[in-house]
Amino acid sequence: MEGALELARAKDTKERMAGVERLHELLEASRKSLSPSETTSLVDVCLDLLKDNNFRVSQGALQALASAAVLSGDHFKLHFNALVPAVVEVG
Repeated sequence: MEGALELARAKDTKERMAGVERLHELLEASRKSLSPSETTSLVDVCLDLLKDNNFRVSQGALQALASAAVLSGDHFKLHFNALVPAVVEVG
């Protein structure tokens, strides 16, 4: 997952899009829960991606967050205060 997170942080839009798609694929295919540190890393990257000028990148970040919410359980709740305003701004 770390490789996908790095790609999602890229300056190039196509690379960010590829990173978001890869991240979503990994999360959808995963059967194991996310650790607290993995959840934090993912949320941090997605918060930046939600501000992206490219709609598809922002949409991919939302999809990754939706998948992560299932895999991270209670760890995800810790990030609601940061996520809710960011998601509202996208809408």
